[in-house]
Amino acid sequence: MKNILLIILISVSTSSFSQVKIDTSEIKSIRYEWKLNTKKNDSTLNQILTEYKSGIYKEEFPDFKKEHHEYPFINIFESKTDYLNRKVKQTLKVHYYSALGGESKFYYDKYGNLDSIYQNYYKDSLKEWKYKIKKEYRRKGKLKYLINKFDEKEVYHYNFFGNLKKVELYKDSVLYEISNYKKGLLISEVYPTRKKYRKKFTYDYDKKGRIIKRDDSDYDLYLYEYNKFGLSKIEKIFKSKNMVVEYTLFIYDKNGILKRKKEFARNDKLRDEFVYEYK
Repeated sequence: MKNILLIILISVSTSSFSQVKIDTSEIKSIRYEWKLNTKKNDSTLNQILTEYKSGIYKEEFPDFKKEHHEYPFINIFESKTDYLNRKVKQTLKVHYYSALGGESKFYYDKYGNLDSIYQNYYKDSLKEWKYKIKKEYRRKGKLKYLINKFDEKEVYHYNFFGNLKKVELYKDSVLYEISNYKKGLLISEVYPTRKKYRKKFTYDYDKKGRIIKRDDSDYDLYLYEYNKFGLSKIEKIFKSKNMVVEYTLFIYDKNGILKRKKEFARNDKLRDEFVYEYK
């Protein structure tokens, strides 16, 4: 595509919102995910994932839109890590999202931090919601604090070298959550005031910075395996019995292209299977 295409995410003439443009001038690849139905010997187009050379992804779910849904399911985002690892927190930077009866649009400032949010929802009538993120910076664009859309205060701490070390989350002036970072990666979450269940959850990574263990649930933990092409397996384990309750396999061809995904339930029962085509 030689012509420069720009997706205008937000165009609202107020002091809080400005026009944001996302560069979709060059497509890197388009991936089609087909969900198989072995009983009916049929398949359904489940997802279309367009990747742009600018680092932007556009995710569409064609089968999601029903007659009573005003909006199709579309997600436009950036991913800092392997797209398949998207379930790990803080890996996606969403710019636009629509589903069912509404849409959400997100602004980011020059430092890449969330600046404003616009949402609308259609049911009996149009409902609009606009929010300007309140924040203060230190020198060199380092966040000092940020008031998120839930009116919670996020306070940022850095080490001697200026790298993010810790984020404290306050709810009604009470310290509710502490997120600890190392080399730009989230390594633990601590909940000081939590009275039930666990107060601390952890994340482990390999030498390449890829998630290998995610423990952010009272009941389940996730283990990740990789091969030379990328993510190859995700296991969900029930903690109390140390038992694998479900797992997903990713299958690549000899050129490292993802060709198939299989999702298994307990007792190795195949639950869902997907095949991929590319353009």
